[in-house]
Amino acid sequence: MAEGSDSGLLHGYGAYGEALDKSWCADRLSLLDRGWVVAYADVRGGSGGSGSSWHKSGTGLNKPNSIHDFVSCGKYLVNEGYVHRDQLSAIGFSAGGLLVGAAINMYPDLFCAAILKVPFLDICNTLLDPSCLSPYWTMKNFGNPQTKSQFESISSYSPYDNIPWGGCHPSMLITTSFHDSRVGVWEAAKWVAKVRDTTCLGCSRSVILKTNMSGGHFGEGGRFGQCEETAYEYAFLMKVMGVFDKNNKVSFAVKDSSLNQRKNFA
Repeated sequence: MAEGSDSGLLHGYGAYGEALDKSWCADRLSLLDRGWVVAYADVRGGSGGSGSSWHKSGTGLNKPNSIHDFVSCGKYLVNEGYVHRDQLSAIGFSAGGLLVGAAINMYPDLFCAAILKVPFLDICNTLLDPSCLSPYWTMKNFGNPQTKSQFESISSYSPYDNIPWGGCHPSMLITTSFHDSRVGVWEAAKWVAKVRDTTCLGCSRSVILKTNMSGGHFGEGGRFGQCEETAYEYAFLMKVMGVFDKNNKVSFAVKDSSLNQRKNFA
């Protein structure tokens, strides 16, 4: 990271004892070459190199620790001057979407943009559904809402249940897959509908729902499919951040396979 960079992207996950993948990825050069800071928050609930205690301190009744850790990481990037106060964005995949969504509800002014990929947003209703897939591991990480204390804890941070009425949200891109067997497509759809219905008029128009009609939890796979997906996400971030080239346009266009045409986000 280079001190003085204006824009930043903070990755988060924080569940199932998993650490974020920080290995080399050429895709990120597109942001790094533009002076972005790309940061990773291995919050409690994931794997922070501190053994099982780090994971356990972010599960069950302690799950809010994950969210507060993520917010602290975002504030650190801003307060230490790595990222401009109005140029911090966040991204979360699956359970990471819950992390980012909850953080946005609690601190809507911290992030100016967010990408939630196949996000786990309607946690209470999903865990109370007996047909929920893999309920054992999910409840082990997030708690059992059939127990009063755990239900109250889950309800306190559930992204779907805590959208502030009439408040402001950052610009958001929500992606979901119709054939996702891990996180139902309805979670993202319900959340987007509620955000559009309850937030201020300006914010409600800055929430995009992009549905993959053929892929699963990990998208369609393949090298070119991954490139298209990343290009779409980066174009969204650059549009929100106001990163333009000399022609006053976002510096690349992306192909929307669902419409079979090229779209320019300028």
